[in-house]
Amino acid sequence: MELTDSAPPPPSSEMRRLTGVCFEPGAVFTDIGNNGRWWVAWLIIAVLISAFTTLMVSRIGYDRMITKAFESNTRMQEMTADQKQQAFDMQRKMMPFFVRVMPPVGLLIVMMVAAGALLFVFNFMLDAGLKFKQVLNLHAYAGIPPALVSTAASILVLYLKPPEDFDMQNPLAFNVGAFLPEGTAKWLHSLGSSIDLFTFWQIALLAVGFSTLCGAKRMPFSKALIGVIVPWLAYVFAKAAWAAMFG
Repeated sequence: MELTDSAPPPPSSEMRRLTGVCFEPGAVFTDIGNNGRWWVAWLIIAVLISAFTTLMVSRIGYDRMITKAFESNTRMQEMTADQKQQAFDMQRKMMPFFVRVMPPVGLLIVMMVAAGALLFVFNFMLDAGLKFKQVLNLHAYAGIPPALVSTAASILVLYLKPPEDFDMQNPLAFNVGAFLPEGTAKWLHSLGSSIDLFTFWQIALLAVGFSTLCGAKRMPFSKALIGVIVPWLAYVFAKAAWAAMFG
């Protein structure tokens, strides 16, 4: 039986989705939204995070990582030598768990929360009529290209710089926060770190994804871009406010 013009195209292969989102996202986002496997994208990004973390631990070491974190923590400067040692010993015990287990789990939580926020904006503010899994698919796959490039670049910087000079919080100087001087207010640093090239890349990919999935006439790129930026701005200002109160 031949397909009619109105019949949906058959699902693409997973390899086609993964290569397409990197090289021609507009051609695959409809299939990604409807047939994608978000957990595949999550797994790929989680593996990239784990690979970079393993290399960072091997090159820098837990002790130096903890010491550098303590140096940037103003509360640590107020502790006595004994208190600092106790905090160091506790961090040394917990560090393997936080470094290796928490990033993939945190990534999963971020994907779910971000998809929920985007679903709210696009369905209740822009009347897109999407399902949660569709939005989750778009968000997960849109994260792959920035993750691939940023991980490769971070590994390169990790081995080009001496271990003591590597900035774990800003391995790549692709956000405004990386250029702010020491002593900058925490809330301002939080805002600066959000103005990030790789974040903007993912935002642009998401806008392409929503426009493609919903149809360019119904959801032009400019409208989809606004829909993606709104929840992102809410997150950025909430993060800055948290840094101002508790940073």
